[in-house]
Amino acid sequence: MLSYVWRNLLGFRDALSRSPTSSKILLLLFVLSLAVYPIVVERSTESHGATASKFNLIPISDFTVGASHPSIVPADGTTSATAIILVSPINGFTGTVALSDLPLPADLSCTAIHPAAIPNSSGEATVSCTSRVPGAYDVTIFGTSGEIRHNATATFTFTTSAAPDFTITAVSSVSLTADTTATSNVTVTPQGGFHSEVNVTATVYPSTGLSVSLIPQRLVLGSGTATARFSASAPGDYTVTITGISKSHSHMITIVVAVTLAGLLDFEISASFGSINIEAGNPGVTRLIITPSSGFTGPVTLAVAAPAGISCSLSPTSIQSSGTSTLTCSSGRPGLYTITIKATGGTSTHTATVNVHVATLSPAAPAPSTILGLAPAIFYVVIAGIIAVVVAGAVLFLRPRGSRPNAPKERAIFSRCTSSDQSCEHASGRRPVQTSSACIGPRVWGIMPRRASYPSPPLQLSWSRPHRILRYLLILVEISCSG
Repeated sequence: MLSYVWRNLLGFRDALSRSPTSSKILLLLFVLSLAVYPIVVERSTESHGATASKFNLIPISDFTVGASHPSIVPADGTTSATAIILVSPINGFTGTVALSDLPLPADLSCTAIHPAAIPNSSGEATVSCTSRVPGAYDVTIFGTSGEIRHNATATFTFTTSAAPDFTITAVSSVSLTADTTATSNVTVTPQGGFHSEVNVTATVYPSTGLSVSLIPQRLVLGSGTATARFSASAPGDYTVTITGISKSHSHMITIVVAVTLAGLLDFEISASFGSINIEAGNPGVTRLIITPSSGFTGPVTLAVAAPAGISCSLSPTSIQSSGTSTLTCSSGRPGLYTITIKATGGTSTHTATVNVHVATLSPAAPAPSTILGLAPAIFYVVIAGIIAVVVAGAVLFLRPRGSRPNAPKERAIFSRCTSSDQSCEHASGRRPVQTSSACIGPRVWGIMPRRASYPSPPLQLSWSRPHRILRYLLILVEISCSG
C-alpha cells in the first residue's frame, strides 16, 4: 500500500514539475499519506483475520475444573449428597490449585472440600452437602492457581422422599505385593424402587504398574456384586476409581491400592517354651515351631547343640516348609544349660535357644515307723483294748453276786497259817469265823468258790511270790471269757 501511494506521488510530481509551487504541493501530499496509512493498515488486518490468527499458536499452560452431579437424596438434614471435583492440567501445567465453594446457597450445608488444594493441578476432591428444604441447589466450585481461576458447578438435589437410585460400595484400601494379584468386591444396592441396569467401569491413576478388571461389568435390575481383580507389576500407591452408571444416575467410589516389593522366601523358628525345668535324671520336652513367610515351601533341616552335662534330641529332624519338632533333654547333673537349635532351609539359616534348668532330685519320703508290723497308733489301741478286757474280767469275777442286800455271800475269803504246829483260820461269809491267837506264821489268802465245803483248799494267791500274779490274772481272764 505504501509503494502504491508513492507511485501516485511520483506521477503528480512529473505533472507538477513545471509549476512554481510544485515543491509545496509534494510536501503536502507526503504529510497526508503518512496520516492515512495507519487507517488503511488496520482495515486490511481486519479483512485478513485468518492470516493474523497465526500469531496466537503459542501454547499456554493452564488447568480445568469439573464437578459431577451428585445423586438425589432426601431432604432430611442428615442424608448427604457428595460431588466429586476433578482438576486436570493443560500443556504441562504443574501449579497447585486451591479449591473453594463459597458462598453457599441458602438452606444448604456443606462440608469443607477435601482436599482443599490439588498439587500439580492433577487430582480429585469431594464435597458433601445436606439440606432440610427440598429443591435443587447450584454450588460453584472455584479453582485458583496464581492469576488463573476457573470454576465448575455441581447441582445438589433434595426431595421429600427418596427417589429411585442406587449406591455403590467397596473397601477403601487393598494391599498386595508386586507380581501378584488381589480381589475386592464392588456391591451395587438399589434404593427407592430402582430396578435399572447398572454398568460398572474402573480407571487407574497412575495408569501403568497396575491393571484392574471387573467381572461382571453389567448388573441387571441395579443390584449385585462385581469382583474387582487387581494385578500389580510395579510397587507404588495407586488410586482406582470405580464408576457405576445407569441412565441419568452415576456414582463413583475410590480404592487406594498399595503395592509393595515381594519379600524373599524365608521361614521362622520359635520354641513353644523358651525355658523348661526338670529334675536330675528325669527328661523334659518342648516344641519347636517352623513358620514359612513370603511363600516359602522348601524343607527345613534341624540340628541341636547341647553343652557338656546334658543330652538333647530332636524328633523329627526335617520339616517340609512348616510344622513342629519335639526337643527332649535329660541330665543327671544339676545346673542351668543353654540349648541351641539350628534350622537350615534354602539359603536361610535361623537359630533358637532353650534354657534348661536341672534341679537336684528330691529325697524320697521316709517309710513310716511300725511296732511289731503295726502302726504305732494301731498298736497302742490294741494294747489298750487288751488292758480294758483284763480289767473288766477281773471286776466281773471279783464282784459280789445277787441283788438282795442281806443275801449271804456266794464266795468266802479265807486265811490260814501254813505252819504245821500252829492253826489259825479266818473266814467271812456264810461260815462263822474261827480265830486262834497262836497263828503267828505267814498266811496264805485264797478265794473259795461258791458252794465249796470247808475245809477244801481254795484257789490260793501267794503274796510271797509276786511273779505269779500275772499268771493268776491271765487265769482269771480265761475264766471270765469262758464263763
